[in-house]
Amino acid sequence: MATIHYAQCWEDPEILRKALEIGPEDEVLSIVSGGDNTFALLLDNPRAVTAVDANPLQIFLVELKMRVIQHLDYDDFVGFVGARACSVRNQLYLRLRQTLSPGARQYWDGHPGIIGRGIIHCGKFERYFAAFRQFVMPLIHGSSTIFRLLSASSLEEQQRFHDEVWNNRRWRWLFQVFFGKLLLGRLGRDPSFFRYVKDRKIGDILLDRVSRGLTQVPIPDNYFVEYILTGRYWNLDTAHPYLRPANFQILKDRIDRIRLVCSNLEDCLQTVRPGAISKFNLSDVFEYMSDKDLARNLQQIHRVSREQAILAFWTLFVPRDIPSGLKGQFESDRSASDRLQSSDRAFFYGNFCIWHVCHQAVPICVS
Repeated sequence: MATIHYAQCWEDPEILRKALEIGPEDEVLSIVSGGDNTFALLLDNPRAVTAVDANPLQIFLVELKMRVIQHLDYDDFVGFVGARACSVRNQLYLRLRQTLSPGARQYWDGHPGIIGRGIIHCGKFERYFAAFRQFVMPLIHGSSTIFRLLSASSLEEQQRFHDEVWNNRRWRWLFQVFFGKLLLGRLGRDPSFFRYVKDRKIGDILLDRVSRGLTQVPIPDNYFVEYILTGRYWNLDTAHPYLRPANFQILKDRIDRIRLVCSNLEDCLQTVRPGAISKFNLSDVFEYMSDKDLARNLQQIHRVSREQAILAFWTLFVPRDIPSGLKGQFESDRSASDRLQSSDRAFFYGNFCIWHVCHQAVPICVS
């Protein structure tokens, strides 16, 4: 049964935007997920964005967010989606429903409870974090300790607080259990997402990454940590770019540049004309592909790419290298990837990758 896996995007839009360097001549292809990062790319003024996801419910979610941006003012927008308190979400939805496609309208008509609670909280992943906040964190740290962490004013203070207060035995043990492969696969993501993951000690890996992030990445503007630990965004001026008041009118003016496509990546690419796309936000889509599927998708990406097109994507547990048969068609920018990843506020990912497309006279060979 289809479900909304992600109501928000859990990749850092700041390093994504720096990696892609989008400008007014760019045609962008973006994996939808929760839609947030696709919206953030509009701030860099691309000519057009093709937003693709194989899950129709993710498309319905992003379509609703787009209509909210188009038809409501800022205060109603942040209230409706759930970033601020709002008692009239279902009434606001009645103003929007006729602007939706028939499929999206039918889905949202049947889920008034999700509307009433705020749509940015409705994903399986967001509910998993809510369970962590409600049932696990009270066994480890109280609210005052959480806010002391979030209030740290320097990396030195973060390091000291992490080592002396936060990183106790209960934190390590309960984190490893809750974010281990079994519970994360069943309750947070989907078991099929781990099809190509070989390492079984997922909890240990994530604990190491979180420890690094809590001590080496500044906390004050890290809205990912803020939401995971508190379930809300306290300052929308430093929240995700699409939620910031300064960006709202820009998004409203450009939101119709997004074209939603319900399809897997490969099928979508097969409908795109050669040389059409210059920038790719591929989220962590390669995490869920076999080596053969990866090579086949890259072959299609090469076909539809302009010269020196840029791909940006994350991997969580499955490292990805350029397949041997495509070495001449893609080039990894390891230096830029490492530099940007060091400041990644979504620090639970294993790698952030930036690849450049190289067009040559020789044909592509995929083994």
